[in-house]
Amino acid sequence: MSTHISKVSDNIEALPSVYSTLSVAEIIDNLMSAMNSSGELIVGLMPSKNVCNEEIFNEFWQLHTALIVYHYDAVMLMRYSLLSALTGYYSVAFSELRNALESVIRGIIFDLLAIPQYRKNAVNLKKINGFKAAKSFKELLELIEKEIGDSRIVPSAYLFDLMESKLTDFNPSAAFAKLLEQLKNWGIIDGHLFKIIHDYYSELSGHAHRVHPRFLETGARIATYRDWIELEPVPEYLLKYLNKFIDVSGIITYLVLRVFSIDLANDQYLRCVDWKEVANIDNELARLSREYLCWQKVKELVESLKQHPNNIAEN
Repeated sequence: MSTHISKVSDNIEALPSVYSTLSVAEIIDNLMSAMNSSGELIVGLMPSKNVCNEEIFNEFWQLHTALIVYHYDAVMLMRYSLLSALTGYYSVAFSELRNALESVIRGIIFDLLAIPQYRKNAVNLKKINGFKAAKSFKELLELIEKEIGDSRIVPSAYLFDLMESKLTDFNPSAAFAKLLEQLKNWGIIDGHLFKIIHDYYSELSGHAHRVHPRFLETGARIATYRDWIELEPVPEYLLKYLNKFIDVSGIITYLVLRVFSIDLANDQYLRCVDWKEVANIDNELARLSREYLCWQKVKELVESLKQHPNNIAEN
């Protein structure tokens, strides 16, 4: 533990040696705002027990349990990613950002497959083959049709029970671009956001697959003339990482809220959002949206929900 604390101290203290104290303070402030805003918005835009009864909250929760499970996994990966970066393991940190992004995308896919209108238009998923002889989405869709028919799967995580009991060899090949194409065809993301997410994933994959020496922990030190045996801090890499962390957290926040918005279009749920709680982070969200495109998308989505015709509380 003392070694980790020492490494965190060394990495943070190295930043002002390359960047101004003001710029370092600003990026750390933005980092903290991104972490706070993401959590506050995702919880805040669910029906509140303080506005409506607990039954409405639980009902909404059940609709999105598949996504919630995967999002929590992404949150854990983001936390460990940040710890890795602050202790000088930059390439590991970038790899964990990639895993977090992939986890939430898969959670969204499963969550939307619980809804009939989406799974009936899952053309891109059907093109993903199973790894070696394993089953993939084609077989999963056939299983849902047989077991569920045209009904919505509630809770959405019940889909995992089906897979565990009747499709144990479900193991689709890695096909991140096809998952994104499916989200685009479903109208969850547009072409611009597709490119942003895909470009981020491709860049982060370089660290995960170590495709070039510069993606190695040692390579990062050699390229910047620093001690690669002791893994001397590289402020340039840490600052780059912190900006990537803020962007990826914005992407994840937008995607989760975009899926929530499908059911928030129903006034039964939208009227139960505690907008006073959401307003507590207006200033943080406004600042992030001015500096980061993905957070601008988050702000636009939140504003559209506030102005939705079914939002009795705001209209």
